[in-house]
Amino acid sequence: MSIHRVNKTKETLLLLPKYLQIYKSMIKKIVLLSILLINIRCLAQEIYIIPQVGLNANTYDFGETSSNLSNQRFSPGVSAGVGLNIALDELRTFILQPEINYSMRNNRTDHISSGNMNEALTIQQKSTLHYLEIPLLARFDFGIGTRYYFNAGPSFSYALGGREKLESDEPRIQSYNRSADFDNRFNRTDWSALIGGGIEFPFNDGLLVLDARFSWGFKTLYKSREIQRVDNEGNLTSTIVGPEGKNRIFTLSIGYALPLN
Repeated sequence: MSIHRVNKTKETLLLLPKYLQIYKSMIKKIVLLSILLINIRCLAQEIYIIPQVGLNANTYDFGETSSNLSNQRFSPGVSAGVGLNIALDELRTFILQPEINYSMRNNRTDHISSGNMNEALTIQQKSTLHYLEIPLLARFDFGIGTRYYFNAGPSFSYALGGREKLESDEPRIQSYNRSADFDNRFNRTDWSALIGGGIEFPFNDGLLVLDARFSWGFKTLYKSREIQRVDNEGNLTSTIVGPEGKNRIFTLSIGYALPLN
């Protein structure tokens, strides 16, 4: 047996306890998840799966002190996903609804920024970011036949990717059109609170669902708001563009709930 194979075998044996620990951890998580799903299945009176699609209207809250510095333009995006509608009582008055959704968040904002320059400049920023959203909603229903509801709960978002664009009439500002930089410029994650409501009514073997909700983000969009410019002496300097923004999203969607039990 060659020395290389002997060393490889020794490395594998040394790593074996670590692999066993990872395996045990995975088994525990699988068992806990299975128990949780079994308990939900036992508690649930009815379970529906809800594929849904919709439109987003996304803006950023820049704060009262900076409202006169940023002018936002309406730029809608799309959303799509699936949710589980788990009724916890026979009358379906209280429902737990976890979801997993795709959300496109578009933004077009004109910033007026002086930075370290004497004159103010108008700079247009555009971004299209693609998020995976995981809300967990508590839903309260009322009505017979056609039913109405309101819901609320937390949501976690993770940015999968996107693009950003910057334009300015000032030739010394470095314009760009590039992939979104989540290492230095954008925060990749966001936490938010959702509140909304809707209406559902019987349709064939399922339920047609019309839903409207508002998302209030807690985390700032940017890690850094600096852009590059060339000063009068030809030196490369940086300028702060606009204040830190937080997501404010209104979503209108339609879904079709299909019974699973």
